[in-house]
Amino acid sequence: MGTDFVARRRQLLAALPAGLILAALPARATVARREPSLLTCWSDSLTRPRVFRAGLLGMASRALDLPARGHDVFWHPSADGSAVVVARRPGQFMFRWDVASGRLLARFDTDDSVRLEGHITFDQAGERIFASETDLISGDGQVGVYDASSLERLDAWPSGGIGPHALKALESGRLAVANGGILTLPETGRVKRNLATMDSSLALIDPLSGAVTEQFRLPDRYMSIRHLAEARTGEIAVALQNEGGPLRPLFALLVGGSLRYGRCGAAQLKRCGTYAGDIACLDSGFAVSCSSAGVTALWGKDGVLQGIVPTPSVCALVDNGREVVATADKGYVWLVSARHPDSTGIWRHPLALDNHAVSGQR
Repeated sequence: MGTDFVARRRQLLAALPAGLILAALPARATVARREPSLLTCWSDSLTRPRVFRAGLLGMASRALDLPARGHDVFWHPSADGSAVVVARRPGQFMFRWDVASGRLLARFDTDDSVRLEGHITFDQAGERIFASETDLISGDGQVGVYDASSLERLDAWPSGGIGPHALKALESGRLAVANGGILTLPETGRVKRNLATMDSSLALIDPLSGAVTEQFRLPDRYMSIRHLAEARTGEIAVALQNEGGPLRPLFALLVGGSLRYGRCGAAQLKRCGTYAGDIACLDSGFAVSCSSAGVTALWGKDGVLQGIVPTPSVCALVDNGREVVATADKGYVWLVSARHPDSTGIWRHPLALDNHAVSGQR
């Protein structure tokens, strides 16, 4: 085992609350691994950030400078070495840049009629970008449609609800949108203005007409659908945030035309807390980052909880086959294995990592 790896692991254990230290220790020897490459956003400080960037982690000298925090980031489907980053909600910018050089290629800045809600996805042809947005006049959620090359705004469609966040182009061709159901406006920042009447849903949209073709809701109105993922075998799952109701799983599967909560015991449910920050696929199921509880929960495709891994302040999750790469705002990077959920690789960077990432390998 390399000395750098040992030092990083000791750093993490020193930062953990005493009650979690034993839970974080693996039951078997952890094999030293090469740190996975990640494309993500970060700032220079968790408490008083002054510099905001997007790029390959570990290559700060070539990163793109941002005017504020970035959120979602993706490689451009043209495979020309460029990527697209969108601002954290309520956001005002979307940039396309050459990752190797940090050179800006195209940009979009909002006007006073719309704010970006933090997430984007590309259509299957790689010609258009869909972005989650809020209409500032009506407060309604919408899907902004952009040219994938120039970032020119082409159209906007109703998202089927309020507060859309993550969206994804599905293998079926349709667009899935996680309507969080929570209204926020620029003048009050991230204050939640409608919790008494929130209406969260998973909407499926025709990517040609923009029409909502199906919509799914959970039985508890205070469970906000925020992020979603599609398995290689077609299962669709969502990650949830609890806005004040009884404790519920932060994971649900779309099964037989309805959203069904994941299944786990009461003690496991309590360990996962009330706030999920991201969701990613595994060969055997899905991983959900339970940010407020500081753990990553591993769920099977059958909806049953498989394991819980301590990952303090975790948020971003990246599909890595049998593993997921997880990151935290305090600079930690983990490799979490579905086959051995008690075994993780650990690295740390002197940066405040933001909420989402993708693989740095094209």
